[in-house]
Amino acid sequence: MEQKNGRSFNCAESVMIRVDRESSLPGFDDSCMRVASVLGGGFAGCGEVCGAASGAVLALALLTGTTGDEAEEDFKEKRSFARSVISDFMNDFTDNWGSVECKFLRAMDSGGIPPKGILRIGPAKNLCEEYVDWSTEKVFSIRNNLKI
Repeated sequence: MEQKNGRSFNCAESVMIRVDRESSLPGFDDSCMRVASVLGGGFAGCGEVCGAASGAVLALALLTGTTGDEAEEDFKEKRSFARSVISDFMNDFTDNWGSVECKFLRAMDSGGIPPKGILRIGPAKNLCEEYVDWSTEKVFSIRNNLKI
């Protein structure tokens, strides 16, 4: 996870920081970090959507989402494209790690439930850092292939 000035950032924040550091995300500012700050642990520790996946979705939204000020047809087209990109990301995350839900990922990490996912090999261990690394690299890959 990312650290700065004695602070340790959660999975969502870490993905956002890493992606922005590599190449500035359009619109990335303090409000993005405020949103990401509550996404770690599956939405404020509730075990829902993985923070690494959430951070990647935020980064992808900044790259592909709408501002709401586009002409109606552009708005619809851009929204459809963004949803497609993010849907593909979420499906890839699930295929590779077995779930997108933090509670299930952590249960697989601890050996509490049977492992699923293409990348899940070896003995049970906490893979949060790997989720952050994978999500960050996936955003880089998607960004490099975008035709926007």
